[in-house]
Amino acid sequence: MDSYRYYKEQGFSLLEVVLAMAIISVAMVPITQNLAGSVKIGSDGNILARQSYLAQAKMEEILAQDFNLMSDANGSQILGVSIPWQVSISAYDADGDSTPDPDLKHVLLQAGEIRLETLRVKMPSQGADGL
Repeated sequence: MDSYRYYKEQGFSLLEVVLAMAIISVAMVPITQNLAGSVKIGSDGNILARQSYLAQAKMEEILAQDFNLMSDANGSQILGVSIPWQVSISAYDADGDSTPDPDLKHVLLQAGEIRLETLRVKMPSQGADGL
């Protein structure tokens, strides 16, 4: 008789299993919501990193142009990737006398969510010996 009682008390009842599953299910809801949020944050970070790389590449392309040929421009692709961009070139007043310096340009690039700004100075012409 004791062996039957010992055998019967082993394991879980159906009610205990259902109750445990309900508790686990309720606990899993916030865990999965946090996981989904983490995945979105990671994805947004990748998108911004990619836009930053593409914006830097476009800025290098702009700064490689001849100083006198630099002008406003816009487009929808950088390095074959679809990303809207816009460049604004303006004269810059470095000394604050309200007269823009002819040898200094302000370059503003907006590519996707990335905004880059820099100044470009006109280099003196090189002599015949390249110096």
